[in-house]
Amino acid sequence: MQKEEQISGKDHTLPYQNPIYDQHAKRLLSQRAIMARLLKRTVPEFEKVSISDIAEKYIEGTPQISEIPIDRDKTNTVRKAPKEIFGDATENVAITEGWIRFDILFRARAPKSGELITLIVNVEAQRTQRRSKLGYALLRRAIYYASRLISSQKETEFTGSSYDDIKKVYSIWLCMDSPNGKSAINRYELNEHHILHCHRENRVDYDLISIITIHLGDEQQLNEDWFIRFLKILFKDTKTSPSEKKNLLKNEFDLDTTTDIEEELKTMCNLSTGIYEQGMEHGMERGMERGMERGMERGMERGIERGIEKNRLDTALSMLKENLPLDMIARITNLSLDKIKSLQKEHSIH
Repeated sequence: MQKEEQISGKDHTLPYQNPIYDQHAKRLLSQRAIMARLLKRTVPEFEKVSISDIAEKYIEGTPQISEIPIDRDKTNTVRKAPKEIFGDATENVAITEGWIRFDILFRARAPKSGELITLIVNVEAQRTQRRSKLGYALLRRAIYYASRLISSQKETEFTGSSYDDIKKVYSIWLCMDSPNGKSAINRYELNEHHILHCHRENRVDYDLISIITIHLGDEQQLNEDWFIRFLKILFKDTKTSPSEKKNLLKNEFDLDTTTDIEEELKTMCNLSTGIYEQGMEHGMERGMERGMERGMERGMERGIERGIEKNRLDTALSMLKENLPLDMIARITNLSLDKIKSLQKEHSIH
């Protein structure tokens, strides 16, 4: 949320969010076994470290989810806050007060130097990196977040002019789409360039900020990167059941899912945000095709409406099969209780 968005009271990303799904995605990503694989694939300091060691030795404490605000004069004030996961209420407070909060924040120790590395991971579940939808370049927002991680260390990691105590920070962004349909992982960092003569500084004195973007594309690539496939199974595969995902994660990635991971996978499959969004896009495509024959405007409207309605019903049906409360299903899908009961009866779900 940019400064101008706070002033106007608008959040350009709201049309693309499902807050309930988003929160469960953050909780899933914050699991140590999953976070360890993220560090292994994207952070050079952990490239040669085993996943089990990263999870058990180098990730410190409990990842904080939506607890630490980012705006000026607020980050430091809650640095000592308890590390429990507060959930949805914390984010609501942030929105009400006009703050932005780091989605996930935790510390890790670099295995070679022992230096603390502060990491921030923002989960933009089911969202987009497209400037046309966000209203800004996502990379600029990432730079702002990483900068706040540096400046907020004043009086917490160092005092006075002890700048040598500044810790390196990572801002890692997971995007559920990509600019060209292909999955990609990019890293942005400070580098030394010699304009006149050659004077080399110690790299550790300027290599303090690193931004990583992960884009999950829709194209299925040959010899797909293992980590991209891992993330797609977790966040983009809307056709595989939670039990099947559990088997895939074990067989392909040697991940023994905990009860917490299984619960988050189950809930996210039920909410089925990915199916909902894909249905909207499919509806728009059908609407545009019919619009060529009957009028573009009428066709798009009908296509969108049918796509939304169909995927509301699909989502409700999935949630009924998992025996979720009817009022929760109604709230998430915006279907009436009568419609949900009718769907329940039609498919003989008790």
